[in-house]
This record gives sequence, structure tokens and C-alpha cells, in this order.
Amino acid sequence: MLRNRVASSPNPSDLVNPAGASRQPFLGEMTMGESEGFGAYTDYGKLRGVIVGIAEGLVLPPFNPTLHHYNDEVQAALKARGDQPLDIRTAMPERWEKTTEQLDSLAALYQENGIAVSRPRPYTTAETRYLAELQPGASLLYPADPVYTVGKHYLELNIRRAYRRKEVFPLRELVVPLLAADPETHHTIMPPARPFTPSSGGPGPYLEGGDIVCYQNHLFVGESDIASNRAGTEWLRDYIEPFGYQVYPMPMHGTVLHLLGVMVLVAEGVLLLYRDELKEPLPKPLADWDVIELTEAETQAFATVGVSLDDKHYVIPTGVGRVCEELARRGVEPIEIDYDHVSYWGGCVSCSTHALWRDP
Repeated sequence: MLRNRVASSPNPSDLVNPAGASRQPFLGEMTMGESEGFGAYTDYGKLRGVIVGIAEGLVLPPFNPTLHHYNDEVQAALKARGDQPLDIRTAMPERWEKTTEQLDSLAALYQENGIAVSRPRPYTTAETRYLAELQPGASLLYPADPVYTVGKHYLELNIRRAYRRKEVFPLRELVVPLLAADPETHHTIMPPARPFTPSSGGPGPYLEGGDIVCYQNHLFVGESDIASNRAGTEWLRDYIEPFGYQVYPMPMHGTVLHLLGVMVLVAEGVLLLYRDELKEPLPKPLADWDVIELTEAETQAFATVGVSLDDKHYVIPTGVGRVCEELARRGVEPIEIDYDHVSYWGGCVSCSTHALWRDP
């Protein structure tokens, strides 16, 4: 376990940042707000501080069958590259620009609602090489996956795909100053996954932030053969339950990458759910909730992969009108956002948002 250790900043000349890239400023170039804080609780508690992902340095790994969460067009592009990774800014410049614009629009939406926003810096050259022998590639699109904040605990996790495990380094640099300012915080690093070929195989342990849903002191954890596994859930249970939390495994069929692609809590007693992906009934703490049942098409349109600003406002991608109507009937205002270029890469609003600070 690491606690309150301040990370040093890399030399700016060592950052991988293509010339002319347009984006929101990095953390060192922007203000996070006058009262930065740390700690996240129930997923619909008032949101006060976030990290939003960036598209700089997006390089997808060579194709392998475990990358089936990518759409057909992306899979075809990866197959065409053979054993070489795919630099998205070079191969798909217009798509890359639109992705950057939509990430910046999400950051602006948060700021307009009084939420402190930070953005990770690009990778250093040395960081891009980390675990490249297992799986080359790099991404900082989706900061919700490699880390998780629960209460005053900042957890660095193990993503199943090795090319994404380097994401913890730029994110750590943002968070460590917040941890250092609060003596009640905990910075905990999960034991590394055992090297394995293919990199997404092996025993792990694997645990991804997109598989964790929080309600008060209850943590619901999705498990499948494509993301988090039981070894990851057991690690989380062993670590967090002594602090008063309860962990509930939620086995999934693996047709959806993460639990957050299946279920989201939007207000007290109200959740969105694609029930067909779950192997078991909802855990007891959620058994009596009002469930807005989703179709497969609404799930594929990322209806659950939004972000609650509080228990009255839910940021949701456009294209799921019926879901928006159901939310409004329950007193939750849907805030629709165009996010098709970010979701093209397999994640959506909540994936590209790491909630650092929510009210209990």
C-alpha cells in the first residue's frame, strides 16, 4: 500500500504529444476549482470532481479474438495491420479529431455544472514501452477502468488487457496531491497480474473500475472471462471489507464488457438494467429497486454508461429516447450528449469519467 506519496512530474520534452493537437489543457495548465477534495461514495451522490480522458497517443494493439468489444470496422482495421499496433491519429485522423472534440465537450459540460475537471498528461516515451512485450498499444480514453475511488480509498487496479495497465501512471500524478492533502486517504495498488500469453488470459487477478457499482457501503462487482474475474473480486473483498464495505459478485455472460454496461444506479431506489446479461438475480440490497428494463439495442447504445451529476440529473448519450422518458417520469432529468465518436472505441460517458469526488 502506498499512502500520500507525491509523484514527481516528467520532463515536458519527454511527453508524447503530437504537434498541433487541439484539446483541453492538462492539469498543470488549468484550475480544478478552489476547493479540491477527494472521496466518492454512492454513484449518484453530488459530483464535485472528475478526471476526463484524452485521445492523445491512442494506439490500439494488434488484433486478437479477445478484442471483440470493438466494432466490426475497428476489428477489420486491426486485422489489416497484422502484428502491428494501429495509431489512430495517423490511420483515422478525422475520427480522432471528433473523439477529442467530444471528450472536450464532456469536460466543458462538467465545468459548466460547477464540477472540477482535470485531464491526464500524455504518456512519456518510457511509459509507452511499459508491458509492450505482452501487448503493444496505449490509451487514456477511459480513466474509469484502471483505477477506482471508493470512500477515501484510491485503488489502482489490473486491467485484463496489458496495453492498458500503463494508464495508472498519468492518473497517479493527478491524484497523489489530493491524497497528500487529506490524512484520511488510502492509496492502494493491486498486486500485479501474472504475465501470460495472450495478455488477457491467465489467472490475474483482474479488476476493472467499469465493473464496480457503489451504493453506500455496498460494492457490486461484475465478473466475466473478458474483464474482472473472481480473483479480482476476492482481492477487493479482502482489502475493503475491513473498512465496513460489503462486496457482491455479479457473474455476467460476457457479451457486454463491464457491469456498468449493464446496470447503473441513477437515484435512490431507481436503476437501469439489461437483465439478460446477468447470470443471477440482483443482489439483495437492490432486489426491491424500481428497475427500468433495457432492450439489447438500448444497451448497445450505452444507456447505462452515463454519469449522474446528482440524484436528479443523469448525463446520457443521445439515441435512447425511451430511456430518457422513463428517467424523466421518475424525477431524473436526462442530459443528452453526442458521444458517438468516443463510444466508437467501445466505451462511453462513464468510461471516460473517473469520479474523484462525490458527496456521501
